[in-house]
Amino acid sequence: MSFERVCVVGGGLIGGSVARRLAALGRDVVVVDPDAATRAQASAAGLAATDTVPADRDLVVLSTPLDVLPAVMAQVAAAAPQATVVDLGSVKQAPAAAAAAAGLSGRYVGLHPMAGTEHTGFEHSEAGLLVGASWAAVHDPEPGSTAPVAQVVDWVIDVFEATVVVLDAAAHDRSVALVSHAPHAVAHALLATTEVSPDAGVARWLAAGSFRDGTRVAGRNAERTGNMLVENAAALAPVLDDVIAELSALRSDLADPAALRARLARAVEDAGAVRGDESGFEPCPSLHAALTGGRHAGTALVVRRRAGALETAPASTQGEPR
Repeated sequence: MSFERVCVVGGGLIGGSVARRLAALGRDVVVVDPDAATRAQASAAGLAATDTVPADRDLVVLSTPLDVLPAVMAQVAAAAPQATVVDLGSVKQAPAAAAAAAGLSGRYVGLHPMAGTEHTGFEHSEAGLLVGASWAAVHDPEPGSTAPVAQVVDWVIDVFEATVVVLDAAAHDRSVALVSHAPHAVAHALLATTEVSPDAGVARWLAAGSFRDGTRVAGRNAERTGNMLVENAAALAPVLDDVIAELSALRSDLADPAALRARLARAVEDAGAVRGDESGFEPCPSLHAALTGGRHAGTALVVRRRAGALETAPASTQGEPR
């Protein structure tokens, strides 16, 4: 399955970037968006654009707000009855349930490109935005499942030169709560705290890289961020509890310099858990076999292509807390 005819539903930052990348590679791609202005921008960029999903598509890529995704899935299921359907949402358990409700289970795979910017809209999309990024591909294997996860993973690696982490929806949502959603929440908290400070007027002139990097995603699109945080509330809440506890402990340690230094040193020592090397990869003769028979409970599979050959490495999804 080569997915030669692709439809991207939702022409915003991410969907627009997917469409631009496919067009740059000479692929057949159509952008579908209900907004006439977005369609006009896509057309001006040389992309085919319409407000309805063509029935002849091999692959439909959904890049819509999370709160409208169930309705869009139901529409796509009827409009493109033979197409494989993927979504690019930042949470995966809710879309998987919506796909099942829409009758898409046998032809649905959840995707999440771990890249983007603080901006929104087609005008900020770029053909190279998602190239070389890590992508998540959600695979909840069931007996007799026909979901084309191997074909989708191969397509992502081919089109976006990506490293793909294949894991189940719950593990995905827990992981992104740590490395994506909590950072958004913390960025908001830092920006909101600074905005109401009596020193904000001077602080804005002194803000340098640490503040800019720490608040880059905050104060941009409240609706998009709110959808993301609410949809993953179950996984995000305990992470925020842990962040609050760590900040509280650090606050207490301000009165004990030795304890503070020891706390900071532990974070440096443990940084390898999230800043580790790329060891452990092995050649992958069959991606389908690796995805359907080579995974075990508590393990995700990292897939990439190097020197033209696929290789895989396991990644634990059941780490022990400190």
